[in-house]
Amino acid sequence: MSPAAEAIRAEIRERGPIPFARFMELALFHPQGGFYASGRVRIGTDQGDFTTAPHISAVFARCLARWVEAADRALGGPDPLVLVEGGPGEGRLARDLLDALAERRPDLYPRVRYVADEASPALGARRKELLRPHQDRCLEQAPPGCAGVYLSNELVDALPVHRLRGEGTGLEEAWVDWDGRGFREVWARPSPEAGAFLKRYAPPLGDWEVEVRPAAEAWLEGAAARLGRGYVLTIDYGDRAERLYGPHRPLGTAAAYRAHRLVDDLLADPGEQDLTAHVDFTHLQRVGQRLELTAEPLVNQREFLFRWGLEEEVAALEQRLPEVDRLAAMQALAPLLLPCPGMGDTFRVLVQAKEAVGLGS
Repeated sequence: MSPAAEAIRAEIRERGPIPFARFMELALFHPQGGFYASGRVRIGTDQGDFTTAPHISAVFARCLARWVEAADRALGGPDPLVLVEGGPGEGRLARDLLDALAERRPDLYPRVRYVADEASPALGARRKELLRPHQDRCLEQAPPGCAGVYLSNELVDALPVHRLRGEGTGLEEAWVDWDGRGFREVWARPSPEAGAFLKRYAPPLGDWEVEVRPAAEAWLEGAAARLGRGYVLTIDYGDRAERLYGPHRPLGTAAAYRAHRLVDDLLADPGEQDLTAHVDFTHLQRVGQRLELTAEPLVNQREFLFRWGLEEEVAALEQRLPEVDRLAAMQALAPLLLPCPGMGDTFRVLVQAKEAVGLGS
């Protein structure tokens, strides 16, 4: 049994059943055995547990670099321009983004400072090595009141969720218990944390499962607080609440993955598999309104990348590659390029401005 599983079992033994949100928190972020905190997680298309857009192609980061250039212009060319990345993992996105800025904008690059906002210290060594060419641009902390960008790619989906079903007096929450042989799911009265959250924000409720994510509120508050002015850029799979939840999705969106495969049992082997749930972007927009952030229209990732130079970057990539490598490169890019169920259409991009003008979607 992993250290995360032992910690979960000990907490249940002491307190009784725990909400799924607490199970997910320990399974992913327990300091010794959590899936992310332990450093065992591997990202990539071959031997990884899952893959992300930055691992598919540097084209993704190069498009984001174009967006950062626009943000810099809109902010009046601040010195420094601070880029804070939430959940940077191994640092692939940061490296490719900084590479693009150094190549394309030698006037801007010296003003850039990069800060990793990471909940998994175990990945720090890998990231430090990958960012070695840009070590002079890296800071431990963002300067107070700085101008810049807080960006995250596939971070919010890993924040713990409470799983609920029903409505009114029939509302229930998923709890996790230990039966002597393994962890099991128990549906019972909602926890105080879930009840308090629903008083602030309630997604569509009914005879289907939904996930609510109080942790996203604290995360967005912290992200916005890092900046005196600038932009919070959130990229993740999810949608608006009315499209995310309802009778068309009776079991909600919570899922477990291991080695790129969907795992049926959310409670199996805590610490050894990824746990995730789609992001409710309506909730992030509501929290942003409370924080006086101005949201641009929510778009899918494919639309966002085309808006910020995807065609130009793909054409440049084709010119750089030998002919024998072009077909493989284009096939790898398909999830970002094609209008089909995949990263391009299932991922959403939300830009929220803090004391800054909109950049357009």
